[in-house]
Amino acid sequence: MRDHTGGTKTSASGFSLLELIIAMTLTLAVMAIASTLLARSLNVRTREDSRTDAIADVQRALNIMSREIAVGGYGFDQLSNGLVAGDTDASSLRVRSNLNRYTNEATKYTIADPGEDVKFLLDSQGQTSFLVRYDRFSPSATDTTVLANRVDSLAFTYLDAANATISNMALVGDAATVRITVGVNLPAVGRSGSPGYQPASTVQLTSDVALRNKQENIDTY
Repeated sequence: MRDHTGGTKTSASGFSLLELIIAMTLTLAVMAIASTLLARSLNVRTREDSRTDAIADVQRALNIMSREIAVGGYGFDQLSNGLVAGDTDASSLRVRSNLNRYTNEATKYTIADPGEDVKFLLDSQGQTSFLVRYDRFSPSATDTTVLANRVDSLAFTYLDAANATISNMALVGDAATVRITVGVNLPAVGRSGSPGYQPASTVQLTSDVALRNKQENIDTY
């Protein structure tokens, strides 16, 4: 078909209403799928970040606790595990050692220096719990140090040389091993039933500490 100028006349038609509806439906479906995947990915990432931070926090605390508990009784005249009966139980632990015994310091025969009398326990303040270290002879203005701030439970189990659990805390001096168990509760991420919802869960870490100055451990190692 030619127009009045002698050129070729072309006709163009747009999308029909049905085609537009189909295109919009497909677009909305793709966006819904993408949104679901994104929400799931973000929730999983949030949960894993919280999990990683919590585990790293507790592992640092366990390393400090294990090191100081293991040397309990060091420098004592009589072999001892250093655990203080009457101030040690399933939820807290107090341990003593004479770290400077084999030095030329004036206080080498007494337990009166930093790190020689420490206690580990869970300090709960409202909805928040902290794993803390109390140092009776701390040189700083504060004698309490927060080791981990993402802790919900702390438990100590005392095992004798036969690996049997000591339930009578009056006999804690017989312990050859201390088992430390720390629990961290991770809150739910997202809303139940929504895409990517991550339910609440609990992370639990355990460390077995051999008390080096206990006679049975000395004989073994």
